Amino acid sequence: MRHLRISWRQFAVSVSAMALTTLLAATVEAESPRAGTNASDDAQGLAERVEELERQNAELREQYRRLPPIQSASWERSSYLGAAEGAAGDSSDIESAVERYMQAREEQEEAEKKEKESQGYEVGSDLGMTAKWNHGLELSTKNKDFRVHVGGRTQFDSSWFDVENNVQNNINIPYQDGVDFRRARLRVDGTMYEVIDWAAEYDFVNAVRVRNSTDNGVADHPITGFTDLWWTIKQLPILGNVRVGNQKEAIGFEHLVSSRFLPFMERSYNQDTFYGGAFNGFTPGIQAFNTYDEEYGTWALGVFKPVDNVFATNAHDEDYAVTGRMTRLLWYCDDGRGLLHVGSSFRQFSTVNDRIRYRARDAVRSGIASVWPIPGDTGTLLGTDGQFLNTELVAVNGPWTFQSEYLVSYMDDAQLATAPPGPNVGTVNYHGGYAQLMYFITGEHDHYNRKTGVFERVTPRENFFLVDTPDGSMLGRGAWQVGARYNYLDLNDNGLNGGILHNGTVGLNWFLNPNMKVQFNYMLTHRDAPLAAGLGDGWINGWGIRVANDF
Repeated sequence: MRHLRISWRQFAVSVSAMALTTLLAATVEAESPRAGTNASDDAQGLAERVEELERQNAELREQYRRLPPIQSASWERSSYLGAAEGAAGDSSDIESAVERYMQAREEQEEAEKKEKESQGYEVGSDLGMTAKWNHGLELSTKNKDFRVHVGGRTQFDSSWFDVENNVQNNINIPYQDGVDFRRARLRVDGTMYEVIDWAAEYDFVNAVRVRNSTDNGVADHPITGFTDLWWTIKQLPILGNVRVGNQKEAIGFEHLVSSRFLPFMERSYNQDTFYGGAFNGFTPGIQAFNTYDEEYGTWALGVFKPVDNVFATNAHDEDYAVTGRMTRLLWYCDDGRGLLHVGSSFRQFSTVNDRIRYRARDAVRSGIASVWPIPGDTGTLLGTDGQFLNTELVAVNGPWTFQSEYLVSYMDDAQLATAPPGPNVGTVNYHGGYAQLMYFITGEHDHYNRKTGVFERVTPRENFFLVDTPDGSMLGRGAWQVGARYNYLDLNDNGLNGGILHNGTVGLNWFLNPNMKVQFNYMLTHRDAPLAAGLGDGWINGWGIRVANDF
């Protein structure tokens, strides 16, 4: 027996032959002489019809037999012909032939696919791009070896405060009601030549306070700074990924979560005091990172140049930082609806020009950044080296999310930067942490990225809409989430005191769709100021609303 693989055209010819055979049998049965008819006329007409059908059937079968054989096969031609030449009314033989044909076709396609993959693909050989919406405009080639994504984020805040006079009268800037664009960023990122990712993001909401030439007044000037500005080489042996440029150092869970996906309007005090400061949390350097144990864990290690501005500049000798993080999933199920994450990170650093300032703004803010009150502040300190040690514990159980961190910092040979400098008090220890609990009323869950070890975008089960239809108004509810956070910071040690802050924040998040949300926050902060006779101590109430969009 000879083996072959037939095409769809061959298959159609064969099925047509079987169909004609079936029709012939049906015709013979249907047009057999009936009682009360002219038998000779019926016989003559039937004979002519049978002769015509036989002729057509013979032509189709001859066309099929003349088709050239094709290499490879997984079923026998004779077997198929047997089905065609068998009883015309036996549908099981036809079905069996069709099944064998489809199986052979699938096997052939799979073999062709593997052969094509084994031959490889030349990167850049197809530069034609198509556009689609991927949380922003994305252009990409067929094989994703070139990709460009254009996006950004906008966050508009409104805030109100009720603050005790003892705080208002003894703080650098009183709390004031107001509005502001908390963030307004444009971003372009992508991939080139398959193995290089890149990003360029610019933030148009920054401010600098400048004194006039006579030093008797100041002016606040909005400026544009950059955040992510880097290149990443991917798919490296052992290291996995290496990123060069302005980027986030790998320390702290909350710090590494994008500001697009924060459950509260502001991060905890740790961000402002230790990770962000005056540089938005981005520093220039080089960092290697990867996953391990089938993405049940992540690691990162980098060397950075500490900065005290939003332009990623430092021209001082011997200023360096080494930062590392390691995470592990102790439990993971149901695509992240259940998980338990632990992590630890460290930072060994030298201060910028032997100076550092630990300070914190509050959990609700208004106005330009240079007029935000600072309830916790050590002032500028002199010191050469410091260390951060941070721990993380995060759990997700369906709509519930628990998240917490605790950080301890040390700085050696600390002095108050006065003229002349204050006494050297040795090592100072500052610390802070938070714990928060969130719940999705509408049943969603936080999405954990196993490649980065942090949370990412929330996708509602149903987007928000309110439209008129012929049957009346229709409403989509979006996703709703509630939560509460306790936040603590202690900047008092060895006489270099910046105060102690206790903060509670409750929030309500309404996700209209994956790219837009509205946040409602209420905060209550108790300030224990580092002033004599209890000056500056007291309670601070704040309410905030944010409308946020990212693309």
